[in-house]
Amino acid sequence: MAPSAGWRERAAFLNGDELFGVDYETCRRCKLGWVEQPTAHHEKHRRCGLATAALAALRHEHPGLQWHTLGGHLTDSVPFWEAVGREVPGGYSRRTLCLHTHPGG
Repeated sequence: MAPSAGWRERAAFLNGDELFGVDYETCRRCKLGWVEQPTAHHEKHRRCGLATAALAALRHEHPGLQWHTLGGHLTDSVPFWEAVGREVPGGYSRRTLCLHTHPGG
């Protein structure tokens, strides 16, 4: 099985403008995934479900993984992570990267 491909971004666009982005990394060997810095780029697109949809799309594209975060932003958004982490394997809890992944998200 190939090692991790490194950090990537899942993004949503409208008319060529990026509305939302979230960085992610996966490791198929360890069956783990990490997400970092989900960001709606304009105030009018915050709290309208883009982050929830993007995280659901990542889980769909990478089935069977436990999902985590490195946790650098958790203190600012605990209610968000608690809400999106319900019934998600791993629950987006804080976890360091495994040995197969690439630091520098």
